[in-house]
Amino acid sequence: MHHRLVGAAVECPEGASAWAEALRGTAAAWGGSHGCQVALRTVPFAATPADAEAATRRLLASDPAIDAVICAPDGAAPGVLRAAAALGRTVGADLLVASCVDGVANRGASPPVTAVDLRPAAYGRACAELLCDILAARTPPDTVRRHAWALETRPSTTG
Repeated sequence: MHHRLVGAAVECPEGASAWAEALRGTAAAWGGSHGCQVALRTVPFAATPADAEAATRRLLASDPAIDAVICAPDGAAPGVLRAAAALGRTVGADLLVASCVDGVANRGASPPVTAVDLRPAAYGRACAELLCDILAARTPPDTVRRHAWALETRPSTTG
């Protein structure tokens, strides 16, 4: 199923963290290059499903043309699903939902939510190894290492 987006929204964490800034910048750049309006909404950095539900209800009530919502905070996507259901939207059909962080809540949701698997345990190990390598002078302090991640595509975006 191919879905041509009309309007998208990204629920970004509040504050000026590098992650929040990267999400805002990437959303704006993607929208510009794809001819799609991307609304940015701010939610708490550690938004709960209730926070995401409230933000999504306000978003969809103010702009019913929104047909895709990406939520950044871990575990917030079920709130987006609840808001969509309450407003009569069908996730995976007339509203696509994705998350920037994967977890049990996304895999077990109905429908399961497309998400980015950041592989946090491996990332943490890699960070600790890099710190040890820098402290032991095995690598220079400006060393950059890449970390693998994966997009887990699920029915919330595929119908």
